[in-house]
Amino acid sequence: MAGSPQRNIKYLLHGDFGVHNFVFAENGTLTGIIDPDPVVGEPLYDLIYAFCSSPDRLTIDTILPAVDKLSPEMTGEYELNREVLQGLYFRIATCIRHHPEDLDQYTEAWNYWLNRVR
Repeated sequence: MAGSPQRNIKYLLHGDFGVHNFVFAENGTLTGIIDPDPVVGEPLYDLIYAFCSSPDRLTIDTILPAVDKLSPEMTGEYELNREVLQGLYFRIATCIRHHPEDLDQYTEAWNYWLNRVR
């Protein structure tokens, strides 16, 4: 698409940017992010990873305000519904191994996002 940002700018990412690695102060302020597994890629990857790392509120209304804060050169051309589905696919595989009690919520989220693609 002419004039659209390209998805070829790569950034150093956390790589394990899940809520389980967020450190909060007693007042609820985010104070750090621990346990990186560095990868090179697009910031949207870390954002979707964080979004999918908890089965709570996996809706468009939850992620869209954060995506809107990324600058165009950080996202390029993408189809958010498909990107989130990919993130959920990876997260469901992890969920089955490590958090099977969350599978029903992730399955519900999968169907929600799949219906957004159709």
